[in-house]
Amino acid sequence: MVSVQHRSIGQVLDLLKGDFADISISKIRFLESQGLIDPERNQSGYRKFTEADVNRLRWILEQQRDHFLPLKVIKERIDQQEFDGTEGSGEPNRDGDGARGSAGPNPLDPGAVSVSLTLDELASASGLSQSKIMELQKFGLIEPLNDGALRHYGSEAVIVAKVAAGFLAHGVEPRHLRAYKSAAEREAGLMEQRIMPMVMQRTAQSRQQSQDTLVELINLGSELRLSLLRCALANHTG
Repeated sequence: MVSVQHRSIGQVLDLLKGDFADISISKIRFLESQGLIDPERNQSGYRKFTEADVNRLRWILEQQRDHFLPLKVIKERIDQQEFDGTEGSGEPNRDGDGARGSAGPNPLDPGAVSVSLTLDELASASGLSQSKIMELQKFGLIEPLNDGALRHYGSEAVIVAKVAAGFLAHGVEPRHLRAYKSAAEREAGLMEQRIMPMVMQRTAQSRQQSQDTLVELINLGSELRLSLLRCALANHTG
């Protein structure tokens, strides 16, 4: 009979703190109180973590850190058996789009699970101060979700805020990013002109055609934009 290796909560903390700077014993206990993990207890009442418990805890922390998921959503995914207890399991399956999945990622899909974060949570997820996030909102780079009197932010706001944090590290302020906003709106206007006749047909086939056309135009635009940037910066990249 193969014995199952158990770790104490302190040993689990030592094992994970290299990858998760904010991990603590109190956080592990809190996740247990929320029903996300359920370690065994010995006769003295001390927690005993199996390898499966550690893998689940690691996965939960990754969902928080990498996908900005609230605990409610993480628990729903666990209940739906999206995590099977093995290391690296539970990654979102994005191959459900049929043939399109084999052609590469869909640029219309932000690649993140839908979230709804408060201003404080968005600041924590992106590494920006709340004042910088408000600057991004002031310049139209992010927009809060329509959620009554409360201000919440979705997946796209997380993406923009994290990118803005990267720019800020190089001294590029939110006001400087308005050029990207203006360029994106002009590009979107050009694409809308091309797909509008398809949209107006209001059939399932025309809708699919418009989506496929958008994907192709976005990919072509990205390729063209990168090439033009290389040309414009050629004197500095030789």
